[in-house]
Amino acid sequence: MRILLLLLLPIGDTLFTTPAIHALRRRYPDAEITALVYPTNLGILRNNPDIDRFLLWPTRESFPGLRGVLKLFWELRRAHFDLAVEFCSYITWVTKWSGIPRRTHMHMPRFWWVLPWAGREWRKRHAVEHYAGPILRLDIPVEDWELRISPTQEEEDKAQLWLDRYKVGSDELLVGIHPGGEGLWGRKQWSVERFACVADGLADRVGARIVIMGGKGDAESAAELASSTRAPLINAVGQTTLGETAALPRGWAIFIGNDSSPLHIAAAVGTLVAGIYGPTDPRSYHPWVAGGAEGEDYAVVRSHLACACKFPLVGGTTLLGWVTCLLCPSLQTIAPEQVLNAAVGLLTQSALAELPDPRS
Repeated sequence: MRILLLLLLPIGDTLFTTPAIHALRRRYPDAEITALVYPTNLGILRNNPDIDRFLLWPTRESFPGLRGVLKLFWELRRAHFDLAVEFCSYITWVTKWSGIPRRTHMHMPRFWWVLPWAGREWRKRHAVEHYAGPILRLDIPVEDWELRISPTQEEEDKAQLWLDRYKVGSDELLVGIHPGGEGLWGRKQWSVERFACVADGLADRVGARIVIMGGKGDAESAAELASSTRAPLINAVGQTTLGETAALPRGWAIFIGNDSSPLHIAAAVGTLVAGIYGPTDPRSYHPWVAGGAEGEDYAVVRSHLACACKFPLVGGTTLLGWVTCLLCPSLQTIAPEQVLNAAVGLLTQSALAELPDPRS
């Protein structure tokens, strides 16, 4: 059996599909599973044992020319896939054109883009649960809800070499901070000045050493943060692959960031995380820890403005509602002390969890 996964998604959303992909692999252990991905989200899945091969969708940065595009479409056509799993709904013509006889897709509320009540129930569920929908429609249960990202051994070794280069001691309390994020055209980014206050507060309160994480597009905000804080820090922005970004935070005390892929990657590898949420709805996008609880395994810091946290996964609100979310000033009302208290609270919970039970 040959299966095509349509995974033209942002990086964080790609990570959210991994429990569904794992369930598919468990049902069809001998199938050849191919993922159609962007070059940008390939790193999330590159070493995933549930996927056999990848096809790259051309982007503006990686456009292969007309011949390369025609070659991709011809390869999709001649592969004779038996099943297509459509995790993105806006480009389903690809699977139809490829002649795939059986397709399963995301279920969207009818007329969600104009009817405010159409996505009411949709908004109550996390994106991970929504991405499981196409698999559940095949009567395949999702029994393991863990997110999966698997750095290669080379990426693990490079992450350790990177820490050695900065002379990071095994007893140091490391805190990751991600001040960037491209989602919603940058409207999910908390101010760099407030991140600097949090970094200084953690250095003062718990003696933390700060590691600034992010991609090359976050270089400007990282440089501004580095120049605005007196906390001891390491600037790792633009220096790590997605696999190394997953390998590095293992064993760190906590990771703090905007609702963006580094936050969700850190949560996926078992690091405590505190996420800062302005326009996005935590019901759809809170850090996913299977079986975990807010306040114990992760923290969500949000504004109490009426317009805050209203931007859900596609299908949860009208297009007009999205425009309103883009204009929401909720991030400006979140104070550094809120984030600092949430982070220290998680660290305290973690320290208490490691103490022996006095009743034993």
